[in-house]
Amino acid sequence: MNFFRSEKTKTSEPSVNEKEPVHDPILTVQEDFKSPAPPTLDETQQQKLNQLRDFVSDMTLPDTDDYYENEKRFLTDATLHRYMRARKWDVEAAKTMLKNTIVWRRDFRPDQLDPSYIRPEAETGKMYYSGFDRSGRPLWIMRPRNQNSKDNERQIKHIVFCLERGIRLMPPGVETVDIIIDFKGAMASSHPSLSTSKKFLEILGNHYPERLGKGHWLNHVMPSSSSVSSFPAYALPTNTHISIYALRTIAPWFFLTSFKLISPFIDPVTAAKIKFVVDKKGDSADAKHDASQLAYLPDYIPEDQIETEFFGDRHFSFDINSYWSRLLELTGDPYKVIDY
Repeated sequence: MNFFRSEKTKTSEPSVNEKEPVHDPILTVQEDFKSPAPPTLDETQQQKLNQLRDFVSDMTLPDTDDYYENEKRFLTDATLHRYMRARKWDVEAAKTMLKNTIVWRRDFRPDQLDPSYIRPEAETGKMYYSGFDRSGRPLWIMRPRNQNSKDNERQIKHIVFCLERGIRLMPPGVETVDIIIDFKGAMASSHPSLSTSKKFLEILGNHYPERLGKGHWLNHVMPSSSSVSSFPAYALPTNTHISIYALRTIAPWFFLTSFKLISPFIDPVTAAKIKFVVDKKGDSADAKHDASQLAYLPDYIPEDQIETEFFGDRHFSFDINSYWSRLLELTGDPYKVIDY
């Protein structure tokens, strides 16, 4: 579903599991997960996809280039399909977008970022993967309060590194990740600079279309739906699809200020799709929203995949050594060439 969700205020803290916390992240999908069938195309769509294929075939690297294999395996039919969807099947627009990405990837080499260079950004657990939703999407956890760096360039590369590793964690047939942002304890100083945020959004919007599935916005309740609607412009470009869940605390002034600054750029279609998550299925007690605006979080993520801090069953505590070794084992050390 392509809409935004937030959750009404909770009055009690999540229960804490008495047993010792586990440090092993969940980086493989549930055993009973069934991969979705590939999308079917009608005759017109297939013709347009073929046109895009012919276009990129004329600009790919020679097979003697050291980046040839990486580029070849990036330019799959699934990649072309994502770019076509992002540009609403406008072939010329998709050509321009994909050409820009090809040029960017040759220069930035996002799939070859050195883990040893990135690791200092990951030490505090401000951003990591653990768990999968019911659609097989990896859960990308973010905790701004654990910000530990002022190095804008490495911050950007860390985020791109995480995107690339998340793609490698996706089971067959899954193309998107979920984001859980926990704003508990976050201060203005916890958040990346505006320039860093804008740069990330530029990369995400231009070079990773159709890669965000749902987002779960935690420990942060906006005072009104109009304020919530300002968040999407800050968090994602218009060609992504993400849902927002919020709970418990009131948004601090610095977030509201940021929202107001960027709200003129929000996609009105996206703003019209905001939904609010309730505490339990069938709960419609929030008088500010009718039943059609409400949603229930466990419909999307199994509770055994959610940390206790997020009202799930898993008593997980981030440990960089456990996380990093397992992540690189599954996604490549230093990197792994894959089909996109």
